[in-house]
Amino acid sequence: MNALAWLDQLQGSGIRPGLGRMRTLLRALGDPHRQLPAIIVAGTNGKGSTSAMLASILTASGKRTGHYTSPHLVDLRERWTIDGTWIEPALLDECIVAMQGAASRTGIVPTYFEALTLIAFIAFPRAACDVAVLEAGMGGRLDATNVVRPIASVITPIGMDHMEYLGTTLRAIAAEKAGVIHRGAIVLTTNDDPVVLDVLRKRAAQFGAALIEVTEEHDTPLPGAFQRRNAALAVRTARALGIPETAIAEGVRNTRWRGRLEHLRFGQKDIWIDGGHNAHAIAQTAPYFDANVPRPRLLVFGMMSDKDVAPVVARLFPLFDRVIATEPYPPRSVKATAFAGATPIADPDDAFRAALASPEPSIVITGSLYLAGAAIAFFDKIARP
Repeated sequence: MNALAWLDQLQGSGIRPGLGRMRTLLRALGDPHRQLPAIIVAGTNGKGSTSAMLASILTASGKRTGHYTSPHLVDLRERWTIDGTWIEPALLDECIVAMQGAASRTGIVPTYFEALTLIAFIAFPRAACDVAVLEAGMGGRLDATNVVRPIASVITPIGMDHMEYLGTTLRAIAAEKAGVIHRGAIVLTTNDDPVVLDVLRKRAAQFGAALIEVTEEHDTPLPGAFQRRNAALAVRTARALGIPETAIAEGVRNTRWRGRLEHLRFGQKDIWIDGGHNAHAIAQTAPYFDANVPRPRLLVFGMMSDKDVAPVVARLFPLFDRVIATEPYPPRSVKATAFAGATPIADPDDAFRAALASPEPSIVITGSLYLAGAAIAFFDKIARP
């Protein structure tokens, strides 16, 4: 079995919260996660954009920067970048082989997400990175990234998501995300909900960390008013780390982050692709669609069944003249036939073809990062066969 096949077969391993397996495997690897300073970015929404901007700023400052993010949209290698460039296939294979060795020596097989995180910890020191920016996965406290002792803990807006794992109240979810706050870290957040702030302030005080509450906005090339808050968070983090203003400006200006209100033009069609995947995200993007997408509008929509679908549908569907429902990641997707008033087309590529053949000049594709990835792959193939 080759390295990528070994990694791929871990996909059925599910979610097993806890850091014990990670720590044991990292010890067997020589604790590579301790070889360079790391920044953790946690939260419910905005983690990807914020970490991408921060990584771009650090690269612009001359620091060789590893950036670990999830999920990937089209290619697995997107998850690990070094100065904005995807990990080299040879280095990826090398990291998987090293991890296989650690798994063999310890008798511990990591989950898929643990394995992906281990690759970041192995790859970035081997690539001589100066710093790592790590986007936390689902939670924080028990997330596989949280084995590091970060120099900065950055917390984007927190909302109700992954409640089956993180808790059924905002306070409980915030407590899980706040677990990335450690002694010695600079702590920054854009959260303004009193419940969330209370949790973050108490955790920061417990570990002797000053909490910087970022309330301003900062210009960014990424579309959507909410991205100005994410940009401000990245900028304030960079300033707290002593990054020069010229590098901050260059890094923000150079940030690219696909699948987030990404606008394409095909023939007479304007197409927007966004990875909004929960009610909190849709509440941010819906005003953008209403203000910037000309009518008549067509929505291509698909969502994962583990999300709270009803509030997303209630907020989004009334903004559109017609809806095509699809299934971005069977069998975990909601069935296309489940959405009243929508035209069901189960296969995403067929749904995109139907959208291109529709009379509506404006098409929005949203509801899942898996759907955004499928759309990017589809339209990139059209543009560059």
